[in-house]
Amino acid sequence: MAYFLRMWLRVQGRRCAHVGSGIQKAILLRCFDYRRMNNWIAIPVLIVLALLVLFSAQRCSNSQPLQSFVDTTDRNQEGNRKMASSTKVDCSDKKAMFSITNMSNLFQKCAKSDKAQQVEMDLYLDAWEELIRFLNSMGKAFTFVSSDVVDKVGILRDFRKSNEGKNYATIEEMMSYEKKNDLINYKDAPSKKVKASGSRTLLRLHRALKFLLILIGKLARNEDDGKVSVMGYNAYHASPMSKYHPWIVQKAVGVAVYMLPDRETFIKQMCQDLSREEIESTMDVCSQSMDAVFEYSEALYSKFDLLEIP
Repeated sequence: MAYFLRMWLRVQGRRCAHVGSGIQKAILLRCFDYRRMNNWIAIPVLIVLALLVLFSAQRCSNSQPLQSFVDTTDRNQEGNRKMASSTKVDCSDKKAMFSITNMSNLFQKCAKSDKAQQVEMDLYLDAWEELIRFLNSMGKAFTFVSSDVVDKVGILRDFRKSNEGKNYATIEEMMSYEKKNDLINYKDAPSKKVKASGSRTLLRLHRALKFLLILIGKLARNEDDGKVSVMGYNAYHASPMSKYHPWIVQKAVGVAVYMLPDRETFIKQMCQDLSREEIESTMDVCSQSMDAVFEYSEALYSKFDLLEIP
């Protein structure tokens, strides 16, 4: 872009140089005025481009192995060939940051508990804490999710520890209690003057859960031609998150997902010396359990008419 801007300004200068004299003096001055204006446009654009380059370089140097879009595509293809040629995934070079098996077990426990359709709060939050470890293991690409959900899980834990904690034992009991006592603000978002309700807080986790269960399912089935960046992009736009994010956040997420590692790296960061078949099977079961929990929660939000809390 900088090259084309320089060439365009050079052409403008040559056009000015070829303008005749005498009666065309006014045109000459006007031409230089336009050239000056073009410089005023070009210089800020070049500065912004330079800042973007510096920012990208800093992100790449500070994060876990992240690639550009082109590198990601190439490494995805290479990673898929390696996965196909070996049954066992080598995890010796990097200790897994979390356990996909533990996360799958926690969501299964939540989905199959005696109060599964009411969704037990403690089981739900335990599963989310393992999911947060998953997000953290992926580096800065998932900051747009992890930075918010950590806070939300903490708020819900505080509700459970409070004097009213018994009213937050299940999601259904929480919604019933908060509606009955008029604790949900339907007009204003939480602030210093407006306290966040448990129902509103959990709704943000609920939307993020849909995004992540779709992504994990895609990883398990190796969809979208094995391109993790495309999986992330499609999962985000298939989830409720994108609907409630402002335009600028949606565009930022579109850039962030292209910093996701290739599928082989993704798999390595999730495994505990499992075979490829075991990893993919566990991810698939985990995604299905997450979906069951999501559907139970969705039904409760619909029942209490709380899906559109600001």
